Amino acid sequence: MNILYLCDEYPPGRHGGIGTSVQLLARQIAKAGHKVIVAGLYMPGYGGADEFEDEGVKVYRFRGMFDGRIFQKQHSLPVRISNKFLKMSGLMQWGIKRSLAVYREKLEQLIVENKIYIIEMPDYNDYVRFCSSYVPFPKLSVPVVVKLNGSNTYFARETGKQVPAHILQMEQDILKQAAAVSSASHYTAIKTTEYLSYRNKIEVLYNGIDTQIPGREITRNPKHVIFTGSLVQKKGIYQLAKAWNVVNQTMPDARLIIAGKGPQQKVKALLSKAAITSVSFTGHVDKDTLYNHLFASAISLFPSYAEAFALAPLEAMACGTAVINSSRTSGPELIDDKVDGVLINPDDINQIAEAILHLLQNPETAQTIAKKGYEKVTRDFEIMKISEQNLKFYKEVIKSESPKSQ
Repeated sequence: MNILYLCDEYPPGRHGGIGTSVQLLARQIAKAGHKVIVAGLYMPGYGGADEFEDEGVKVYRFRGMFDGRIFQKQHSLPVRISNKFLKMSGLMQWGIKRSLAVYREKLEQLIVENKIYIIEMPDYNDYVRFCSSYVPFPKLSVPVVVKLNGSNTYFARETGKQVPAHILQMEQDILKQAAAVSSASHYTAIKTTEYLSYRNKIEVLYNGIDTQIPGREITRNPKHVIFTGSLVQKKGIYQLAKAWNVVNQTMPDARLIIAGKGPQQKVKALLSKAAITSVSFTGHVDKDTLYNHLFASAISLFPSYAEAFALAPLEAMACGTAVINSSRTSGPELIDDKVDGVLINPDDINQIAEAILHLLQNPETAQTIAKKGYEKVTRDFEIMKISEQNLKFYKEVIKSESPKSQ
């Protein structure tokens, strides 16, 4: 089978869960002997190589207009001023339309040259957030399936916000023109049905990970707790900081590692003078360093408010930590409470603190939960198994679409 994945955040480079999940799946399917291409329309400032090969996967980064060195520092004042001018002048909108037209031509060329059978694209597309009015995603000549990992509309509604009408319409139309839709979780499927008024069948295909992590000669510290993820409100990091003050009062020798990008000062401002001395901020780290931290920690914590199906808890389970996960969104689809993890309400600071303290004070319980968690993730979410489920789904879509193309 020849497959084309569309992804505008494929590693290396800044990326979120979509980039990681596409890379893991693409690599595994390529390893199984299939031809896999990844292509994306990259917005200004992403950087990196335009073409490269990644463990058997051929990757293309097509650049949007107005790209260049000036845009590399996305949050700098010059870039913010430039983006504002481009939006107000209408040049940004014109550039997006032109970029999408060129992108479509390049994708059609890849389809022909590589004899592509099927395309998968995410429900989140980066260009959408730059649009000031409706700009549809181009239609392509082979069946396209859409994978729900959290659109702009989904995450806005999950956090109590609305999106502009043109963004809602664009994301609705991406689903309408899809040959089929899959979702990273049942929760995301149900909520997307509500938020985007999509009524057709949605196949649930969980994200997977490579659980074959080389063994680390690292001693696990029973008093180390770790949080991995961006330092933003929807990840629950502020609630964790407040809960850690409670933990520190009872167990001042416990240590919290916070591994992720984002404004550290906002988190530090919520920590007491005593608690802040027990917290280490690593910033963004590479995968190997992250795994080292996970292997060295007894407990990992993810008090998130909004997810599709997060990879971070899967990684923590694969590294043998006892996972405390959010009871919101898809959390209960991964964790059986007090069996292979612990579920907490991210709004309840005392419940978060109590869950941490219980596992710290009962290391045997933490070890049992960690063992069950490792067994679950290797049994149910190993990328080899997940890739087989995806291939079966693609074959069914191709079979159902073939009469339409005749």
